[in-house]
Amino acid sequence: MLELSKDIVVPCVLPAIYVKPIKALCIADLHLGYEGIMAEYYGVFLPKTQFKEEIEMLTQLLEKLEGKIEKIILNGDVKHEFSETSYHEFREVSELLRFLGKHCEKIIVVKGNHDNFIARVTKKFKNVEVVECYAEKNFVFFHGHKMVKTLSELKGKSVIIAHEHPSIAFYSPAGKKEKVACFLYGKVFGFEILVLPAFSTFAQGSEINLLPKEELLSPLLREIDIDSLEVILVDKDLGIKRLAKLGELRKIL
Repeated sequence: MLELSKDIVVPCVLPAIYVKPIKALCIADLHLGYEGIMAEYYGVFLPKTQFKEEIEMLTQLLEKLEGKIEKIILNGDVKHEFSETSYHEFREVSELLRFLGKHCEKIIVVKGNHDNFIARVTKKFKNVEVVECYAEKNFVFFHGHKMVKTLSELKGKSVIIAHEHPSIAFYSPAGKKEKVACFLYGKVFGFEILVLPAFSTFAQGSEINLLPKEELLSPLLREIDIDSLEVILVDKDLGIKRLAKLGELRKIL
């Protein structure tokens, strides 16, 4: 377990957080149905392992936090296809919501840019709420593909976004590049910000230490001093590692 702040912890070596004051587990960017869409639209056939792997990861988190969770927040891009929900997505999202519903009272789905038509699935579940932005106590959750609040409205808040799929690129002495998923965390413009890595086992991350600021996906990250944010690696082999501020890593790596 790693404490990011007095209120937010990374409960184990997985891309997820637990927000103590609101008793919420939060993950993002699951991209369910990815393999089916890649096969159907692009002719790329991948082993259908992601859903099983994500359920195994969630099981680990739920066991770690047993008795502490009242709600689960899915902070965007629960499904993968932009257009109408495919059969693969409909089945996997339905199974996910049934699974989560056994472990908590409420599921909050914060819509991401991939979540068009997700209401066709969620309307079957009475304990699921779909929103553009979720706020409770001092915490504000939105996916991050668009600005739902102004910078002044975020002052004094703890802001949790996703969308960017942040990762750090490392180079071996032989020049081989590897990417490791990471959290970005810090305080800017009077608010606390946390960027979640993708929960998807297929989603490629943005190489956050190589990308120029103007090429970042999230408009919020393009407006703030992202180089001042701390990088926290999360990897099954490396564990959870606090590194340095992003600006320092840009120079080193």
